[in-house]
Amino acid sequence: MLQNLAVYFIAFGLISLSLGQFFVSGLSLRRMLRRHKTIRKNQLDRLRSATQVARLNSQLSASSDASRHWRAMEVLRVVEESNDAKSFYLADPNQQSLPLFHPGQFLMIRPALAGKYQATRCYSLSVAPNTKLWRITVKKQATDQPLRADRKTGGLSSWMHENIQDGDCLLVGGPSGHFYLAPEIQAPIVLLAAGVGITPMASMLQYSSHFTPRRPVTLYYQAKDQHHWPLGAEVHGYCKLVDTCKVISYLSRTSDADLKQLAQEHAGTFRKGKFSALDIASESNNPQAHYYMCGPEDWMAAIREQLAASGVPADQIHWESFGSATAQIPTDGSTCEQSFNVQFARSGVASATTSSDQSLWELAQANDVPIPSGCLSGVCGSCKVKLLQGAIKYDRTISASLAENECLTCVARPTSDVVLEA
Repeated sequence: MLQNLAVYFIAFGLISLSLGQFFVSGLSLRRMLRRHKTIRKNQLDRLRSATQVARLNSQLSASSDASRHWRAMEVLRVVEESNDAKSFYLADPNQQSLPLFHPGQFLMIRPALAGKYQATRCYSLSVAPNTKLWRITVKKQATDQPLRADRKTGGLSSWMHENIQDGDCLLVGGPSGHFYLAPEIQAPIVLLAAGVGITPMASMLQYSSHFTPRRPVTLYYQAKDQHHWPLGAEVHGYCKLVDTCKVISYLSRTSDADLKQLAQEHAGTFRKGKFSALDIASESNNPQAHYYMCGPEDWMAAIREQLAASGVPADQIHWESFGSATAQIPTDGSTCEQSFNVQFARSGVASATTSSDQSLWELAQANDVPIPSGCLSGVCGSCKVKLLQGAIKYDRTISASLAENECLTCVARPTSDVVLEA
């Protein structure tokens, strides 16, 4: 009897052991299959990404307008800089070297999605020139509207904030722009920034700290509070690295306690309220200093007027301007309303201007003629097309480079019947 029980127990144990080994082997096999599927999926994702980038670069290389230097770039990292601003770190997907740029220049950004959100916007580089990594810092513009091709919507910035993640691609044009820290200028530098206007100033400050550390550089940074202070901690950090660097942040809507805490946590100077160009000119106390500014149009106009009133020569004042929502039509004595016929040759569309303050680009949008847009202020050159016939005038001084018979449609008004290649 006991022997039979022993045999039964041994048999039961062997069966249990066999079942356990079978179960464990099954789990291991399933894990191995899952791991294989994950590895294969990652390989396919990388292959699809590389294929997409190759396709985009092929299409961009075949573009008839090679002067814009469009390329597909990977977003390596997205960093939240403040309540309403994010930084997007960009690199070449194939680890190729990027072209150098001047501190203060900008990129043109367009989504890498065919047929969707094809607006283009300009964003200043917020990092010093280098060939490995670019960075733009984008403020999310307040808007309830979907992305539309007009002057007043902030749709592209909202789309980037809500959709772009690590590993995504963007189409990038540039770098370009005539607002930058010229290498031949050896005089002291005064940087003036308001809000997200800090972006080109961060590039200039970083460049100066690393490459011209002996030159005095002072940054005045106007922000609402510590929650709307993008790159603030970063720019104040340069005060620790270079003795010739001074950074002063003015916060207009903050408490004394918060201001004191910021002063304890960061190098540099913190002040409450708003700065005046008259105070800045007197503090710099150097007639050779060059002033660089970036911020809202009205703010820059007031600062320029104050600097000129304090005796700063016009050739020592530099500013960046992207897309004023209203036109600045020169007063040339012409006040009559006259309609001109505009033909868009490639699109086969003809229309007539309805107002003297309607640009050719706005007329194109009203007639569903696709013309890219960027700064919408005659700076970036995104909207340039060939003027096949007729004459135009510009509503402001342009700074984009143009080939023969090209015109910038965003700031151009017809002065006769015209034919455009678009």
